[in-house]
Amino acid sequence: MNLQFTKHLKRVQRLMRTGRVAVTLLGVAVLVGLLWAAFGLGDAFAAFEPAARVAITKVLLGLVAVSGSILLLRALQVDRATAAAKADEALADPRQSASSGLSLPEKSEHSPLSEYLTRRTLDEAANNLAAIPASKIFPWRCVAKVAVIMLVMAGIAFGLKISAPAAFSTVTSRLLHPGDDIPPYSPLVFKISPANPACLYGGTLDLTAEITGAALEHPVQCLVKQARTGEVLRLPAFRESSTRYSRKLDGLTEPVEIAFACGKARSRWLKVEILLEPRILAGTVHLTPPAHTGLTETSFALDTNEIAAIEGSSVTLELTSNRPLAAGSLALTPAAAPGVEAKATSYLATLTAPQRVSFTWTAVQSGKISANVSDLRGTPAASPLELTMRMMPDQAPVVELTSPPRQLLATPKSIIPVSGTASDDFALSKLQFVRTLAGFRDRIRVVAPALHQKAYAFEDKLDLDALGLEAGQTIELMLEATDHNPSLLGSASSEISRIRIISEDQYAEYIRAKTTIAQFAARFQAARDAMDQARKALEKLKDALDKNDAPAAAKALDEARKAHRDAADLLDKIADDFPAFELEKRLQELAEQQAEDLRANLDALEKLDPAGDEAGAEVEKLLEKLGQRKQQEQQLDEDVALARKAASILEMAAKFRQIYENQVSLAKRFGSIVEEFRHGDDHSRRLLPSLADTQTHNRGALMDFKTELHRRLDAADDEPLLESLVASATQFLTDLDAAAPETLMDAAAGHAKAGEATDAYANAELARAQLERLLSKPDEFPKAAMGDAPEFKVPHPDVNATIEEMLKALLGQNPGGQGGPQAGGEGAQGPGGFGGQGVAGGGFPMDLPVIGPERLQFEPAPGLADGGNGNGRTGPIPPLPETAETGTLENSGDRHGKSSSVSPESIPEPYREAVKRFFTP
Repeated sequence: MNLQFTKHLKRVQRLMRTGRVAVTLLGVAVLVGLLWAAFGLGDAFAAFEPAARVAITKVLLGLVAVSGSILLLRALQVDRATAAAKADEALADPRQSASSGLSLPEKSEHSPLSEYLTRRTLDEAANNLAAIPASKIFPWRCVAKVAVIMLVMAGIAFGLKISAPAAFSTVTSRLLHPGDDIPPYSPLVFKISPANPACLYGGTLDLTAEITGAALEHPVQCLVKQARTGEVLRLPAFRESSTRYSRKLDGLTEPVEIAFACGKARSRWLKVEILLEPRILAGTVHLTPPAHTGLTETSFALDTNEIAAIEGSSVTLELTSNRPLAAGSLALTPAAAPGVEAKATSYLATLTAPQRVSFTWTAVQSGKISANVSDLRGTPAASPLELTMRMMPDQAPVVELTSPPRQLLATPKSIIPVSGTASDDFALSKLQFVRTLAGFRDRIRVVAPALHQKAYAFEDKLDLDALGLEAGQTIELMLEATDHNPSLLGSASSEISRIRIISEDQYAEYIRAKTTIAQFAARFQAARDAMDQARKALEKLKDALDKNDAPAAAKALDEARKAHRDAADLLDKIADDFPAFELEKRLQELAEQQAEDLRANLDALEKLDPAGDEAGAEVEKLLEKLGQRKQQEQQLDEDVALARKAASILEMAAKFRQIYENQVSLAKRFGSIVEEFRHGDDHSRRLLPSLADTQTHNRGALMDFKTELHRRLDAADDEPLLESLVASATQFLTDLDAAAPETLMDAAAGHAKAGEATDAYANAELARAQLERLLSKPDEFPKAAMGDAPEFKVPHPDVNATIEEMLKALLGQNPGGQGGPQAGGEGAQGPGGFGGQGVAGGGFPMDLPVIGPERLQFEPAPGLADGGNGNGRTGPIPPLPETAETGTLENSGDRHGKSSSVSPESIPEPYREAVKRFFTP
C-alpha cells in the first residue's frame, strides 16, 4: 500500500483517538462532579461517619475508575475503516476516496493498467488525507459541550460556597478527607474543656461543653468511644446552663475518645490520655562537707525523712522514679520564728538518667524540703516528697582545764600539776595555755600550734617557786583552743582556774582545822609503835639466841631487820614531814635521832652472825641503844596525852561557843520578824515553824553538850595539870544547870510553832542572855570559849602552844550563826575533832582544796578514835602520789588519805561540766 496514504491515515486515527480521549476524560470529570455533589448532598442530610464516608468514597472511586477505564478503552479503539470514513466525511467526497483507497489491495495481480489505476487512486487519496485540517477531525464541539457542563457545575459550586460557606467548607472537608474526624455540618459550635483531656489511671475526668450558634432542639449527649473495640457509648450530659453541659467520667483505665453531640451535630472526637502517675521509689543523699572539716564526701540511702548535714555542706539529693522523668523541682523552706513567714528557695532538677533526677544546694539553714517529679507526659507525682533539713553547726571547741580546780590554795613553793583536754566536733587547730598574775599582762604559750585531730590532752607542771610568787598573790590559768572554721567563730576557752598563794603558816592552820584530835595523836602513836616493834623484834631475837634455837634465831633476825627497816623508813618520813603543831616539831627531832639509831642497829644486824658466841651480847647492846631515848619518848607521850585531854575539854568550850552563836542568830531572826510585824508585814510568818525546828536543834545540841562535857571531865579527872580547867568546866556545868536556858529555848520553839513571834523572840533573847552571862565569867572554861587558851604548868612551852593552836582551830570550826543541826554541835568532825567548814584563821575558805608541802596522814587506832589511850595502831597512810593531788588536802569529812571529790570519769560526759560547777565554789 502507498506509504503516504498509510501515514496520513494514521494521522487521522491519532487525531480521532485524542479527541475521543479528551471527551471521555471531560465526561468522567463531569461524572465525578455529579457523584461528588450527590455524595455531598447525601452527607449533608445523613451525616455519614468516617467509616461510611470512606466506604462510599471507595465505591465511587471504583465506579469512576471502572467506567472511565471502559470509556477510555472504547475511545482508544479507532480502526482504519472508521478513520477513513471520518476522513471521507471531513472531505465531503462523494467518491469516498479514503475508504476506496483503503479497500484497494496493496499489489495488483492483473495488468499494468490496473496497477497504474491503483497507484493513482492511492496517491489521490493520500493527497486528500493530507489536505484535511486537524480541526475537522478533532471533536471540538463535543469538548465544548462537556466544558460548558463543567463550567455550569463549577458555577453552581461557587454559588454554594458564597451562599453557605460554612456548610460548603464542612462538606468539602468531609468529602476530601473521608477518614478524618470532621464533624458534620451544623450551625452549632462545640467548645469542649479541657481541650486536651487527660486523666490519671483509674481517676475521674470532668468534661464540659459550651454549645453556641443555634437553639438546641435535641438532648445533648456525651459520646465515649472505646479505642480497643470502637464501640460508642452515648451518655446523657448534665445541663449547667442554657449553653453549658457537663459530664463526669469515673474509673478510666484505658484510652477513650470523647465528643459531645446534639442530634446529628457533634463535636470533634478528643482522645483522652490515661496518665500513669510517677512514684518516687528511692533516694540517695550525697554530702560534701566543708573543706575545713577535713571530712570526705559521704553517700547514704534516704531511709528516714531527715537529712542532717554540716553547715556549709554541699547536698545532692538524687531521686529514682518508676517512670521516665522529664522534670522536677525542690523547695527549701527555712525554719522561721512563729508568726514570721519564711521564704522558700526553689531548685530545678538535673536529669541524670531516664528515671533519675538530682537536686543540689548548699546547707545553710534548717528547714523543710518538698521535692516533686513529673514524667515525660508532664504527670506529677501524687504528692511531693517531704523531708526535714537539719543543720549540724560547726561547734566551737570544748576546752576543759581538769587540773587545777576552779579555785585552789597553794603555798609559794608548790608544784601544781596542770592538765586539760580540748576537743572539737571535727578537728582542732591550735591549743594555748594562758596564765595571768593579777596586775600583770597575760602570758600565752602555744601548746600545740598545728593540730588536725579531734581531741588533744595537755599535761604540764607549774612551779610556783620558779615564778617567784608570794603569799597573797593570785594567779589565773586558762586553756584556749581554736578549730579550722574559716568564719573565726571556732574559738573557745576553758573556765579560769584561780590559784591563791598562801603562806606555810596559813597552810598549817588549814591542816590543823582539818585534823581531828585522834589523828593528831595517831602520828605520835605511830612513831612510838614503830620503835616498840623494833625493840620487841630485838627482844625476840635475844630470847632465841639465849635458848640456842638456831632456826628461831634466824627467823627472828630477819624479823628484826625488817622491823628496823620499816621503823627507820617511817621515822624518816615523820622527820621530813610538814609540822602543823608545835609538838610535832619535837616529834620530828626525836624521830630523826631514833631513825639514826635504827639505821646504826640495822647495819649491825646485817653483819650479825646468829651462830656466833657474841651474838647475844651484841643484841643486848642494840637494845640499850634503842632505849637511850626512852625518857624523851615518855615525856613526849605525857605531853601529847595532856594536849589531847585539854583539847577534848576545849573542844566542848568551842561547841558551847557555837551554841551561843546559833542562839544569837535565832534571837536576831525572831527580832527581825517581830519588827516586820510592827510595820504590818507578815510575809515572814511562814518562817516561824522552820525557826522553831532550828531552836529545837540548838536546844538538843545544848543537852548533848552537857552530857559530853560530863563524860570528858570524868576522863580528864586524873590529870593534875588540868585540875583548874576541870574545876572551871565543872563549875560552868553547875551554873548552866542552874540557869536552865533549855527551858527558855523550849518556850521559844513552842511559841514559834504557834505563830507567836513576839513571845518566841522574848524567850529566845532570854536564852541568849543566859548563855552570854555564862560566857562572860572570868573562869578558864568560859575564857577558852571566847578564845583565851589556858596556860598549863608544863616544862615544855610547845605544849601550851599546841593547845592554843588546837583551840584556835576549834573556834574556827563554825565562827557564827549558821543554824541548823550541824551548827548545833553535830558537825562533820563529831566528838574528838577540832576542825570543820568555815574560814580558817588565815581568812580563806576551808572548803577549798589546798596544795602545799606533803604531809603524812595517819589512821587513828581504835583506842585513839574513841578517846582511849590508843594501844593499837594502823599503818600510816603513804604520801600522796606525785600527780594532780600531790600535797593536796581535799575537803573531806574523814581523813583517810582518800579524796572526797567525785572522779570525773565516773560521771557521764554530758553532765560533767554541771557537776563540776555544782561542786566548785
